[in-house]
Amino acid sequence: MAVMHVLAILFSVAGLSAAITAAVYWLRASRVTIHRTNVSNSDAPQLHIMNGDVAFNESSRLNSTAAVLTGIAAVLSGIGSVMGVL
Repeated sequence: MAVMHVLAILFSVAGLSAAITAAVYWLRASRVTIHRTNVSNSDAPQLHIMNGDVAFNESSRLNSTAAVLTGIAAVLSGIGSVMGVL
């Protein structure tokens, strides 16, 4: 097996790994929960807003990581595809 084909397989496997990791991050981002309190919304609206903000920030952090990993997966898979043709 030629060296280029081995490298193509390695890049493709690395791309697959990055894609699976990105999928896990997106799954985690979609399951972020907003912590509910026993306090009424009319008694402490700031607390409810802050809980929503915390969940939103955590979800957006996970989404941004997943987006970067998806880009890496696309680049690695593209390199693997090109090297497999050569």
